[in-house]
Amino acid sequence: MRETRNAQASIFDCCVKHEIGTELARIFDILDACTGVIDWLEADLTRGGTRQTGRIGLPVESVLRCAVLKQYRQLREVTSVL
Repeated sequence: MRETRNAQASIFDCCVKHEIGTELARIFDILDACTGVIDWLEADLTRGGTRQTGRIGLPVESVLRCAVLKQYRQLREVTSVL
């Protein structure tokens, strides 16, 4: 089961005003204005159906924001080396 939104305080309310924080705030303002994107992502995430058991996943909005942040910061998946 996955929530669509989970209202949380913005990290930008208490962040230091620097270039990255300012850019991310603008990006997230755009996401807030484009609510249809969240609906599209929710449809994609729940395409295979949802299970009523197990851990509740991140809300759809958080998945989108994490993906934007990952792309913005050019982060790569962390893999362990054995």
